[in-house]
Amino acid sequence: MPIRRFRVTVAAVPLLAATLLTLSGCVTVHGEEVLQPAVTEDEAARVLDRFGEMNNKANEDYDVAVNSRIEAGGLREIDQAGLKVRKKDFPEGNPDYEPLEFRDSRYLIPQQRGWPRWFVADSLTNRNELRWFLVFVKEGPETRWHATHLSLLDDSEVAAIGKLAKDDDGHVRRVPLGKTAGLTVPPGQLGAAYATYLKDGEGDDFAPGQHTSERVGARDQYRRTPEYVTQYVDEATPEYPPVALRLADGGALALFSSRHFVKQTMAEGQEVEVPPAADTLMEGGAPEKSLTLERVSQQAVVVPPRGDEGEGIVFYNRLEGLVGAAGS
Repeated sequence: MPIRRFRVTVAAVPLLAATLLTLSGCVTVHGEEVLQPAVTEDEAARVLDRFGEMNNKANEDYDVAVNSRIEAGGLREIDQAGLKVRKKDFPEGNPDYEPLEFRDSRYLIPQQRGWPRWFVADSLTNRNELRWFLVFVKEGPETRWHATHLSLLDDSEVAAIGKLAKDDDGHVRRVPLGKTAGLTVPPGQLGAAYATYLKDGEGDDFAPGQHTSERVGARDQYRRTPEYVTQYVDEATPEYPPVALRLADGGALALFSSRHFVKQTMAEGQEVEVPPAADTLMEGGAPEKSLTLERVSQQAVVVPPRGDEGEGIVFYNRLEGLVGAAGS
């Protein structure tokens, strides 16, 4: 997907219904209360094929309407902002676009009750040698599958994450989003915990690394300079609920989103510099004194089991995209 993404090696759609926050709950639709696979492997393959086909059309034409048919959640917000920027620069689309192709795909399908349902497609592509972990969500029997989250992992990261736990029928095991998850931080609270951590780096929930301790440290050098003052606001995204898969050691691989604002206020006599992408997404008039950039970030982390005394939650991937800008 032609958006700016950032990934890390350990050392950047209709909105999802709030009912995703209770994936462990039971919703009766057409009598479907029984525990069953979220999707068959054949259907999962068709979902990935359709996604690839529509994704290519959306990115060749820079068409947000087509994108809305295959993406939701934070992934849609990031990708549609990128499409809008490129559409402004190249209104006729991209005649040199190279179609995305998937290969060596496997499907991580948990058993679930009721709706919504989700599964993860794990594939290689013709873009790079990274494995694409795409989360697909289907909110009801009459709706289509939408991709809501993407993480890019290399083979060493996949190996470091460890084996996924399986149930008696051989399906991967989903993790409840609340306290019954048995983790140091429940999946449903990861966004809020991460936002709180980024304020000052305090607490021991997160392992040191590029997107935790180093990110907090990097911010400190920009908070106040002779040219400008920078303010940071980080938020959870409850409208984009996470998903989590149980690992064999009792921990979980969790995929969650967060929202981040950076406001830069210039000193007297200093001019506000607006990046081209921000100019396209700008709300209101040209900034005179300050510029606020809004980004959505998607993370893939391993959360230890409750009681674990190791290093904490480890980041394996973070994708971030600019989704908005405002001046004052």
